[in-house]
Amino acid sequence: MLNHPASEFDRQVDVLSERIRNNAFRYDLYKLQEQTADLRAQICELDTGQDVREGNIPVVIVFRMQVASYSDLLSQLRYKGHEGYVEMTPKTPESFVDVDSLAIPEVDIYALWDVDTGGSMLNVSPSDSVDMLESKGRTPLTMYEGVQCVLAIPEILTDKQQFNAIQMPGSRIGGDQRVPSIWISKGAPRLGWCWFGNIHTWLATASCKSRVQAV
Repeated sequence: MLNHPASEFDRQVDVLSERIRNNAFRYDLYKLQEQTADLRAQICELDTGQDVREGNIPVVIVFRMQVASYSDLLSQLRYKGHEGYVEMTPKTPESFVDVDSLAIPEVDIYALWDVDTGGSMLNVSPSDSVDMLESKGRTPLTMYEGVQCVLAIPEILTDKQQFNAIQMPGSRIGGDQRVPSIWISKGAPRLGWCWFGNIHTWLATASCKSRVQAV
């Protein structure tokens, strides 16, 4: 099981700090520490409230600013020695835009609260999953959020007991039916796409209860 929310938050701050030191993320380390300290207070307040967590991941820190390209992010993922890659032909990650109704916080760094990789919705299409999530007061993750979830917790792609590979219909291409997805393909983590109406035994729609920013 994952750590208590505050402990998991602290672990992710340590991981992000190390990536900044190694120049994997182009961000000021002092600024990260300052912003996450304020954000941590909000997470602790949520955790002591009445908001019951339903997902399998308590919290994930997200950079709103694209401090690294999708290729850079995927290159940090490994599976049995193989580096992650982007393959979305005939589209690219830049083809997708975040769904306006999600109201992504307009800050550098925020957190996803109560993330669920969607294990209970395996064999349910993203189209049907989105409707189910909305009825429960949850929202699907965007592509950039989902990739950062996998960066924070790589076991999402490999530990089939606790998690499952994910789809991220919070990012779309207008009326196009493609949905960004990340899973193990050809022996490596792959950022690709699947169809909005298709079902899969290993992919499900990832969601969160809310997006949290420092006050």
